[in-house]
Amino acid sequence: MSRKCYFRDVDTQEQSELKRNLKIWLKANNYSYAWLAERCYVSESTVRNWMAKKQIPAAKVHIIREMVKELPLVLPKRVQVEEETKITLSLDVGTRSILEKRAFAQGKTLTEFLADEVPKLGK
Repeated sequence: MSRKCYFRDVDTQEQSELKRNLKIWLKANNYSYAWLAERCYVSESTVRNWMAKKQIPAAKVHIIREMVKELPLVLPKRVQVEEETKITLSLDVGTRSILEKRAFAQGKTLTEFLADEVPKLGK
């Protein structure tokens, strides 16, 4: 008698949160999409498609969640966990492009760049 394992579908909102957290986790631990692809038994382009627009299949979500549990998260020193403020910005394409170029020049994501720069505005 064989046992089947069923994974529940992960809704779109949960997928967005998973992808956002996964990107942070990968970056904080200095892991690449290629590294993740190898562990999920898929190609790097498949992982890139997941992160960009496609749903991560439930079986792969399970692999990712188990992997994240086993490997510790190492946060960059500038990340403060004690207090968090979420800000949503609506940027026109030109402004976003300029900010992304500045962030890239400093080796940062746009989010990291803004997290470092916004506190300077209050000084």
